[in-house]
Amino acid sequence: MLLPPTDSKRHLYEALTRHNYFPNQKEGARELPPCFSTTSFTPEIVELLVKIDEPNKQAPVNRIALGYDQVIYSLTRHNNVPRMLALPHPKAYALLVKNIYENWDDIEHIANNDHSVIKPDQHQDGRMLVMNYEGLCDRTERALLNGFGMRFVVHTDISSCFHSIYTHSIPWAVQGFEEAKEKLAKNSPKHWSDELDKFQRKAKRNETQGIAIGPGTSTIVVELVLSAVDRTLKNAGYKFHRYIDDYVCYCESHEKAQSFIQALGLALRKFKLDINLHKTHIAELPEPMSDQWVTELSAAQPLGFVGKDGIREITDNEIVTFLDTAVRLNKSTPDGSVVKYAVSYLLRLASEKTIKQLLDYSIHLAWHYPVLIPMLDQMLSSDAILPEDYKNQLNAIALENAKKNRSDGMAWSLYYLNKYGLNCTVEVYSEVYKTRDCMALMCLYANGASEQHIIDFAMTLLCKPAYERDQYWVLLYQIYKDGKIPDPYKDGVFELLKRYEVDFMAGENYQTKAQSYCDYINNPFIDVDETQPLTFDTWIKKHSQEVEIGVEQPKEQENA
Repeated sequence: MLLPPTDSKRHLYEALTRHNYFPNQKEGARELPPCFSTTSFTPEIVELLVKIDEPNKQAPVNRIALGYDQVIYSLTRHNNVPRMLALPHPKAYALLVKNIYENWDDIEHIANNDHSVIKPDQHQDGRMLVMNYEGLCDRTERALLNGFGMRFVVHTDISSCFHSIYTHSIPWAVQGFEEAKEKLAKNSPKHWSDELDKFQRKAKRNETQGIAIGPGTSTIVVELVLSAVDRTLKNAGYKFHRYIDDYVCYCESHEKAQSFIQALGLALRKFKLDINLHKTHIAELPEPMSDQWVTELSAAQPLGFVGKDGIREITDNEIVTFLDTAVRLNKSTPDGSVVKYAVSYLLRLASEKTIKQLLDYSIHLAWHYPVLIPMLDQMLSSDAILPEDYKNQLNAIALENAKKNRSDGMAWSLYYLNKYGLNCTVEVYSEVYKTRDCMALMCLYANGASEQHIIDFAMTLLCKPAYERDQYWVLLYQIYKDGKIPDPYKDGVFELLKRYEVDFMAGENYQTKAQSYCDYINNPFIDVDETQPLTFDTWIKKHSQEVEIGVEQPKEQENA
């Protein structure tokens, strides 16, 4: 029986399944286009998935020994260097989520770590994890408070943090080195952190090195390990804070700053992690609160004017001048985030009169900087814009990103073409298809025009080894769900997902029985005659009986 809705653990369970399963931790524009969703992958689905026995050495695929592979999605960063995100197989992810949920009382301390700035919390949109890097005012307040009376500040981070996590270090961080190793030597009963280690390995080919970037479970694991590092530094008397894997420490002397770097390096090495020496430096205080490019770009912000309705407006000329300044600064700025900052700023000020000018310039820049492509969504959806006018540019962006093998650039541009009913050119289809990128192929499949080619490709995967099928599991599931290919695994996982109508490309109004149950279980006004909420099975049976005898259902249940 799941805990009642008043318990924060229910929020955690729904967050990790419905909102933080696929990469979805950015504060602004999403990592994946909105056509991808896990809202129908509910805690109740997880409860059922974990009960399915995994194929063992007697089966064609020994999942117990081999584990699962994952779908890779490349996210283009500010400097156009890709970051590989991952979508774990649903069975492997269910095991991870279930373990974290059941042991949250022993994990929840990470949400109260004063040294971690970005940590699990209950967000109104249902998420538990949002990469919300502080705004300038909050960051300035923190720096002024912690840096007062100090002479030096250390900036450093962990080298390839997520890809370097050693899964066996999870029990070390939770239990302590000596206790974890003693239990291992004595072959004692497994601790829950040992199981978390096992499930984390299972999600990635049973490898001990590296965890997926994107799923909420991975961020929780990183916080578990680094919270142990934080405790060591705190006990040593250092004044520091951490943004995921970036450390900032304020020190009275240069010697103390050097000792912090040494202490951090030693603490990390115990967990088989390393400092990124290329991003480690000691600065003398006082130092500016923002980068030079932020100051220069802020000085160039358009003044605008106050319109008749009292709202501040900007002109077309101001948009062009401001973006020109951003482009110049971007050429001399290593991280390349200048242009994104500028477009974000203008998006807040652009009106229906100026949105076209902003879109014209932004879509031109998006061809060069894919990090801007998700930001086009707000502009293209404006009533003042005719998406048809941008069909050629969107096709050109899709083509360029296909040639560069960028998942996000392909997926987002194809999403726009599908959303507005615009034709995808034969050349774009051909180049995207050649990449064999899973999420881009899903967008092509959703387009419908090239459906049979995608189905034929899926059929070839059915003869491939399990790992290769896993690298396309979400594509295979969607096509299987539509009844166009046989079950790629025949292990009960896809069959269960289909039975409960789980859809990873569902429309906005899509509502399954499992989703309706989440609405029921979270309703604070549950029938007073019920001593406790109905179980999922009981609720499903009751709902099904009402449908059979013709009881009128609310719209959200009619669609279930």
